[in-house]
Amino acid sequence: MFDDENAEYLVVVNGEEQYSIWPATRDLPGGWTAVGAPRPRKECLDHIESVWTDMRPKSVREALENAGSLIAQGSRMVLSQLVDADELKAMSPEELRNMLASLDDDVIYGEDGNVIEPNPGPEVA
Repeated sequence: MFDDENAEYLVVVNGEEQYSIWPATRDLPGGWTAVGAPRPRKECLDHIESVWTDMRPKSVREALENAGSLIAQGSRMVLSQLVDADELKAMSPEELRNMLASLDDDVIYGEDGNVIEPNPGPEVA
């Protein structure tokens, strides 16, 4: 059904911005929308290859973008507690990277400023 080179197909996309082809003579499956007019299979596949450059579902891309934003905000908050704002503005990107690299990732501070001991989990023999 999907490998007939002589049939006409539609490029279809779902809510997660994932693409596929669908036979033009069949009803679209639920949750999918046609993009453009019916065309030969090869043209559909070429179109998908040109527009679908990030294979991750939309929800995954957005979650990762939001996580990156939260990490950046957290890093700025941590740095603002460690360094005067004017000193921070004067630092080169390399100096900032070195400062972040020197931070101890294993130390977590509570709201009171005291170190929170991480849960070591079960001992491995």
